[in-house]
Amino acid sequence: MSAFREAIAKEVRKELMNPEFDSRRSKNGGRVFWVKLAAATGFGQFVKEHPAYDDNVAAVHVTMSSAAGAVVADRGDEIRVTEGHTETFTKAFCLSTAGVRWVGEGSGTKVPALTVSGGVHGVAVEGAGVEFDNFRFPIPGADEALSMIRVKAAGCTVQNIVGLASGTRVEGSATETNNFIDCIRIVAGADDFTLNNIRLDSTPGAVPNSFLSFEGAVSRFTSAGFYATGSVGTAGVIDASGARQKGSYIRDWRIAVGGSAKPAVTLDTVSSEGMVHDCFFAGTDTTLATNAQFAGDWRRSQVYVSEAAGNLVQGALTPAVDTD
Repeated sequence: MSAFREAIAKEVRKELMNPEFDSRRSKNGGRVFWVKLAAATGFGQFVKEHPAYDDNVAAVHVTMSSAAGAVVADRGDEIRVTEGHTETFTKAFCLSTAGVRWVGEGSGTKVPALTVSGGVHGVAVEGAGVEFDNFRFPIPGADEALSMIRVKAAGCTVQNIVGLASGTRVEGSATETNNFIDCIRIVAGADDFTLNNIRLDSTPGAVPNSFLSFEGAVSRFTSAGFYATGSVGTAGVIDASGARQKGSYIRDWRIAVGGSAKPAVTLDTVSSEGMVHDCFFAGTDTTLATNAQFAGDWRRSQVYVSEAAGNLVQGALTPAVDTD
């Protein structure tokens, strides 16, 4: 073989080994699995185009639970939930296999919709290094679902989530208003957790507790893009007693809450520390300080806060600008 042909063959082999070239190989080198409803248009053809792997493990599954049983921990596997997919969870759906990336396909109303029905958590992130990306949560199927997402493992990422935290559902001839108690809960053990591009709405209705609740101590929490609006029972974002944060970084949060005397943020565990940059918090309490409460050593820049009387005015930089 000539040097020229050898060079061409080498480049072809290189492309064939490129994960971007092979749709059955994830970006991390693992296997790709798909979730698609059996009743979806073109399901049979889709299965033919995505046959089982050499060890007879199916590549296409009709439920997320079935796909979860096909992956291997820390192999770099990815599960792609196809656009338009819908599922209802009557108990927590646990993402317990470490290192798996779950990604919803599509945009807008075609993003996979996960309905939570009953007093349960919707998705429980329990495997280290799990990614959960691009899903939406409609109004829950029963009142006071515990949360859309609960995270308790280290090194995980949740991003590109849209959720209706409260609202009215029509079931047959009955009309009912259902809500999540919290939208997202973070518990002890969820160190190095990344939460990006979250959009939550509780109108009409109200969330009994919060949009985001820290229920245990965590370190190195990072978040860019958290947008929430509507009435809450406690505050927009809260931390439980002793739920300190260490080394956290928060950027681009926009939280506006309704209800009587409700703060937008109460991260007030005194041992916490972190940075907060480029945020806007609108609460209904009576002072700027009580509408955005940061105890401990939180360093803030470009943080604007408005109070109950501030619906028709710009938020104020809080705390005051350093003049030294």
